[in-house]
Amino acid sequence: MSYPVHKSCDIAIIGGGNAGLTLAKNLSDHRAAENIAVIEPTHPREKHANWCSWHHEENLSNYQDAIKGVWDSWSIIDDKTNIKHNSSEYKYACIDSALYLSCIEEKLRTSSIKIIRDSVEKIKIKKNNKRELQCKNNTYEALHVYDSRPPDIKDDSLRQHFLGIEYELHNNQNIDAPILMDFRVDQACGLHFIYALPFSDNRLLVESTVISKKFNEKKWYRNQIKQWIKHRNLKVNKIISEEVGAISQERCSHKNKYAKAIGARGGAVRLSSGYAFHNIQEQVKLLAKNIASDNYNTSNIISNRIHFMDNLFNKVLINNPERSIELFLSTACHLTGKEFAEFMLNKANILTWCKVIMSMPKINFMKELLR
Repeated sequence: MSYPVHKSCDIAIIGGGNAGLTLAKNLSDHRAAENIAVIEPTHPREKHANWCSWHHEENLSNYQDAIKGVWDSWSIIDDKTNIKHNSSEYKYACIDSALYLSCIEEKLRTSSIKIIRDSVEKIKIKKNNKRELQCKNNTYEALHVYDSRPPDIKDDSLRQHFLGIEYELHNNQNIDAPILMDFRVDQACGLHFIYALPFSDNRLLVESTVISKKFNEKKWYRNQIKQWIKHRNLKVNKIISEEVGAISQERCSHKNKYAKAIGARGGAVRLSSGYAFHNIQEQVKLLAKNIASDNYNTSNIISNRIHFMDNLFNKVLINNPERSIELFLSTACHLTGKEFAEFMLNKANILTWCKVIMSMPKINFMKELLR
């Protein structure tokens, strides 16, 4: 079937999420190309998510219009242990995705970059070597295509899946810093923990997160959150919002001749933790710089060594469920706040890596290496 071409561009970016719009912004800053289009069916204000990561304090100004909370400490908890990290160098911050993406779109309105409300259904290569993007409403041509759409998660793959509820509370919650993992919850459906972010004295995000190969019903996560809220004697005034998501913890890299993958689709997710925001930011910053020098190729932002170690960690995790909580606690308790942040940001030095390796159960790791 022949499709009439509606418009042509030098660079087409599929998807207007973190990777897609941030790449567009960086290209605009570099003035890397004049004819760029972002193809995204959904308005940013409909993309409700909380994106969290560690940041140098001076870098937080890049997100100042979208920050929901910033903290210099965080904790990981189980029945016997409460590990609390502090860092003056790295801050843990939560960014409102809708605000962040809306701010970028607003800035791009004054640039030559076009935002197209459409969804790509098929890509093919034409005889002139241009890519033809067949969309729901129109067809477009581009010399270079970058695909930032979320990757498909295979049915049998290990994943981090969660449901989060943001509450307005009646009472002072007495939670003054993020709880990254609270393992004092039901462990029958996989490695399960509560993740909590206190945005103010009476505003709190609580997520029920599970690492396993199977999703649970939404009511299961909601019940887990209700029990945790009740256990801490918190009184809810109203629910502000609810967020549901899943992150693959197996390596994902969609390589094809039609489009270059970026973002989570391009392997920017840390497999052992699911953290991706920082990696995506670094990936598209480097890509924009390369494009400005006429290099249109993408590169791996997470090294093969880290992917290997994370994959090994996940194998031990899934094959030794009785030790799964211990794996996370051991890593955290052997590191300072600064070291922990650098480890999560892929910036750990050899000494920190040695500390992490020495904290792990050696026999379990050797068994997985020899499988």
